[in-house]
Amino acid sequence: MNIKTVKLGFYPSFFVFNIKQIFIIIFILINKVRRFQQINLILYKTYQINNLMMEESTMPEVNILATADIHGFIDNPKNSSALALPAIKQQYPNALLIDNGDFFIGNPLTSFFSEQSTVSPLVNFANDTAYDVMIPGNHDFDHGLNYLQKQAAALKADYLCCNVFTNTDQLVFKPFVIKEIAGVRVGIIGVLTSGMSMISDYSLLKGLIIKDALAELRKNVTQLRPQVDLLIVAYHGGIERNLQTGSPTTYATGEDETYKLVTSIEEIDGFICGHQHWINQGVVGSTGVIQCGYAGNCYGQLHFEISPQKDISVSTAIIETKDLPLSSTTYYDNNQYQRWLEAKVDVTQLTNFLQQKFNRKNLGIFLDLQGSTNQALIDSFTIPYGVRIYHLNSQEYQQFSQRQWALKVEDFAESTTDFRVLTNSYDIWDYRLEEQFVDNIFDEYLVYLGLTQEDLA
Repeated sequence: MNIKTVKLGFYPSFFVFNIKQIFIIIFILINKVRRFQQINLILYKTYQINNLMMEESTMPEVNILATADIHGFIDNPKNSSALALPAIKQQYPNALLIDNGDFFIGNPLTSFFSEQSTVSPLVNFANDTAYDVMIPGNHDFDHGLNYLQKQAAALKADYLCCNVFTNTDQLVFKPFVIKEIAGVRVGIIGVLTSGMSMISDYSLLKGLIIKDALAELRKNVTQLRPQVDLLIVAYHGGIERNLQTGSPTTYATGEDETYKLVTSIEEIDGFICGHQHWINQGVVGSTGVIQCGYAGNCYGQLHFEISPQKDISVSTAIIETKDLPLSSTTYYDNNQYQRWLEAKVDVTQLTNFLQQKFNRKNLGIFLDLQGSTNQALIDSFTIPYGVRIYHLNSQEYQQFSQRQWALKVEDFAESTTDFRVLTNSYDIWDYRLEEQFVDNIFDEYLVYLGLTQEDLA
């Protein structure tokens, strides 16, 4: 095979290559260049991965934990799930713990607490649980604003509500607070249901103005959002629409407005609700929503991750407490509580209390009581509907009214032919039921007795 030899005239004569050698040299050079490029690419990719891993490892995460509607249920260490709550916060990194209202009032034990001491033992329980923020629920006003303010003043937590004002237009509680955790500034706003006037007695609210939740929340979000990395709302109200579909689940009374608030104010990152004693969770738009049960049977979690570019991702969870270890701390004297349950209570004013509470003309009151002790009075009013109103015709009324009643008031005009009766008895015709009430009759009556005695003194 003949191979031509090329002599490069501008090099010395010893630089003589045949064509095959030239191609081999070019091939080697190309491969070296490619290998160099590959090494650089590998080094660059390694640099990118290392940077990404560093970013991910330093990406802040924040856990917002929440409870709702505890209603003072710390009365039985054998089955009180609320006693598991003091240990939950330490299980999570970078955690803030929020209570969503109806904490201080709502069962006989809380009535005992309010009679025995100015500051409820529930304050000690709240401080041991290490709440960072608490807000009022509708029932927290049931013993009067002064009582609630004394509890709030003794808390280590910030007590927040942006839409409760005095008649002179002064805020009763702080509207919001900023907490910093793991370098993340977290803003928290408290807000109470707009439906307070429908579900609380006028006597408790006559010195207060409960402003529209949406309007006041929007004002405070506008003020707070530029100052924080995360914005959380704690709202004592319920959910009126399915979180996934948006379909209505209750009537739009203004009492429960979670879906409305979340979809109207997109700047909110996390939203805590309660009031209905339900359990719910989900993400609406980009807002995590949790509804945290009743009496400490669960708590909710909003888990946030924040990228260096300030992008926020959120996930939600509900965790049951039934299998968690319970606190062994004793917050009250159970023997003293049992003596209180067995103590006599004046029932003679009960019909007067109910007449004032319901304020109806031509309304008869018929009560079947199991006794005159605190425990007997508690047992006389079935939960959740302690009393109900029925509308009876003349024949039905004659049959109903002639039973043996512990207390009875027949306040009817002479011309009455149809009769409305308020009763705690369920032994009556269901087809005549007109209204039913979830009011805590026992607790409200004790407050009424206390106020009456003060007025008489």
